[in-house]
Amino acid sequence: MNLSLSESKKKALYGLITQRYDVHMSRFPYAKYPSEPLKEWRKQFAEPQHVRPDMIRSALNWRCGFWQRSNAPFPQKKIAISAIKAWPEFIEQKLTDQAAILSFWMDKLGDTTFGFDAAAFLLHLLHPPDLELADTQRLTAMRDLLAEVGYEVQPEASAYNLVALSLYTEFFRSLLPKMQLQHGERATLRLDRFLMTYGNREALAKLSEKFGPSVEPIVSYLDWDDLNSEHFLPDKILGRANADILFACLLLALDHNPDKASVLTVEGVVELLPLGSGGICNPGSYHYAMIALFGGQKERDFFVFEDEALSKAFTEQANNSTRDMRFYRKHGHAKISINPKYIST
Repeated sequence: MNLSLSESKKKALYGLITQRYDVHMSRFPYAKYPSEPLKEWRKQFAEPQHVRPDMIRSALNWRCGFWQRSNAPFPQKKIAISAIKAWPEFIEQKLTDQAAILSFWMDKLGDTTFGFDAAAFLLHLLHPPDLELADTQRLTAMRDLLAEVGYEVQPEASAYNLVALSLYTEFFRSLLPKMQLQHGERATLRLDRFLMTYGNREALAKLSEKFGPSVEPIVSYLDWDDLNSEHFLPDKILGRANADILFACLLLALDHNPDKASVLTVEGVVELLPLGSGGICNPGSYHYAMIALFGGQKERDFFVFEDEALSKAFTEQANNSTRDMRFYRKHGHAKISINPKYIST
């Protein structure tokens, strides 16, 4: 079966998405779902016989929102353990039929929501050209949006099976051309993120009320071999630790507003470098890197402080094993500027 959406339905659906896009994307947890690892896994899982246990664990941790974190709930950890254990059997069976692959993984991972979502995710990684990334949240978004435009949703769209995943893929790809008109090459990523967020809108709205809106990193991924800046000299950065990554991200972010380099504050820098910048998605690693960024640890000299004593205080915090991980937030109004050695003349 298929959806066979009319142009009027597609237009109405896109209208709903456009109206609600900004609100819901202000709640998307960018640091939990960076796009770069997903791109890499799609390449790796194209050759399932070469997929390692650490790849499976990392991918499934990402899927459940615990990328770069070790505190995933037990049910999620159990899913990863079961998938790793079953992978040799999966390779041995040499399954190519998508329905058979989904059935295999649901048998191993369970027919619960967790099991279906993980099985659908693995199926997507194995067949990304054929099936969009889908889970129960995205399927919920599809059903709710279709219902709003008066499209009668078939029961199959609610099932834990390949039919539902295929319907979602058709739904997604029928909307993509209209998204591309506004969002260009980022249309696929943005539509996927919107549908995930919309399908989980009630929970994310509560989190947003508690913690405030989320911020998409300006530079979410950093390639040291491909740093191009018109106004700054990122090649002068000697280190490659997280603090150095954050400073490189800052220079790239400031490249569009170079005048700000001489009138910065600690708070202003933090605003330009939200969690997830440069691929640093673990909160603990991020907070430590932020403290080290402003200090002189390991001969770093990224900033000129109006109050030089504060620079030394940041260095002391970075070197202290019992450091205050939110130290930088206590000095948000401190005035700083980029060290001239990192500015093009």
